[in-house]
Amino acid sequence: MSIPTPNEPGHRRPVVPRVAVVAPYWDFWEPTVGPALRTGRESLLSAVADQLGELDVEVVWQGLVDSAERGLSMGAEVAGLGPDTVLVVQTMAVPPAYVQAILDQLPQPVVIWALQDSTTISSEFDASHITSLGATVGTPMLTNLLHRTSRPFDLVLSSTGNPTAGASVADRLRAGAVAHRLQGARLARVGHPMDGYVCVDADDDDLQRALGMQVVRISPQEVRDRYQAVTDDEVEARRQDVDRHFAVGADTHQPGQRKEDLSRTLRLAVAMETLDRDNAIAAGAMNCHVPEIRFGEEPGLTPCFGLGCETTRGIPWSCTGDVLTAVAMLVAKGLSGAALYHEVEAIDFDTGEVAIANSGEHDLGWTIEGQTVGFEPNPWFAHDRRTGFRVRFELPAGPASLVGFAHQPGHPSGFGLVVAEGEITGRELAKNPTAGGIFRFTTSPVTEAWTRWASAGVNHHSAIAPGHLAHSVATVAKFAGVDCVVI
Repeated sequence: MSIPTPNEPGHRRPVVPRVAVVAPYWDFWEPTVGPALRTGRESLLSAVADQLGELDVEVVWQGLVDSAERGLSMGAEVAGLGPDTVLVVQTMAVPPAYVQAILDQLPQPVVIWALQDSTTISSEFDASHITSLGATVGTPMLTNLLHRTSRPFDLVLSSTGNPTAGASVADRLRAGAVAHRLQGARLARVGHPMDGYVCVDADDDDLQRALGMQVVRISPQEVRDRYQAVTDDEVEARRQDVDRHFAVGADTHQPGQRKEDLSRTLRLAVAMETLDRDNAIAAGAMNCHVPEIRFGEEPGLTPCFGLGCETTRGIPWSCTGDVLTAVAMLVAKGLSGAALYHEVEAIDFDTGEVAIANSGEHDLGWTIEGQTVGFEPNPWFAHDRRTGFRVRFELPAGPASLVGFAHQPGHPSGFGLVVAEGEITGRELAKNPTAGGIFRFTTSPVTEAWTRWASAGVNHHSAIAPGHLAHSVATVAKFAGVDCVVI
């Protein structure tokens, strides 16, 4: 067990979608175009699969579907492979029942790429071109069917000459994969939310009905038991990782309380990793402010560093028992490869910026090469009997999005995602006690944007992630069957 290297190139890893690619085909048109029609569609399908592979999409199956009977056999074959999403590459007019025979066996999200095999309409346009360039004919045949059966889908239209369309398709496939993986995802809840924190709570059964997630209840006592079961060798291995990857004070390893606090911090981080591994956890929410964790003799401190290590590894955790933000973190992490648990702490009305900070959590996926990553006692808990360590760094400048998850009583699911796009401005707060930075909404002035954000039902925590994610979050919401509010 080890800490992922914070500055490793390409360390930020969004979800890699596992995709089945289907291309509808109809031999009815072969007399018009000639025998090259089938071989041309097969070549186009292979080119699409190769392009997706270069965009971090795993194509687990690909094929032409040229009859309803073929669709039935394909559907059974593809279902056994367990893809996250299905991509239909629609290039010509084909009876939609062919693809329906596949999709009826696959509940996964559907993305349609209406792909025209030419950028222009030439002066030689004739009956063969009407057939071979028929993406805009075949696509409504299929979307009509999906629409009438209330099956959600996402649609991209482009020519084969469009250099950015593949990336747009890959983004939608990734959103579909995130939505699909929510189904059955195991969401850990350690203890109950902090006393009175009803704003961060949600009923387990409601979450399962809305998202298909499986809530796993874990007692704080189990966390303590796992902490006590960690070996000294495991702690020492983790200590060596810390020395390699972070700016650690020279006095940290000197005999005394600071060395003991470091040892406990690392032991608790290892315990969190074993908890996630043994329970196949996808995300979690913990309230550590209980006698079995922070307020007891052991561990006797907060697990902020451990929560950050797990988030960095791809299993995001929230604090104070905030199960709603744990869902938001899982979505943001899957889409962008990094997600920082945080609060919007204060507003600079002069510049239109807001301060982003938390109580010690982190995600090392959102660091940059050469950045100094601090590792020090957590100042939030400096007055505790024991003070756990935390990671500190400034978020790098660039596009960013806030992502929240909230009750939405007006929606049939009862829940919804909330997303606001903006930017990390690069302005530094040298005394910010934890990982964080300065964010600016780019959709509207800060007073309007923040008012809309709070009015959408989010609580005081949310996830912040690199990139502009509004469309991707909305796509996740559509496929997951929950509401979405875009600020």
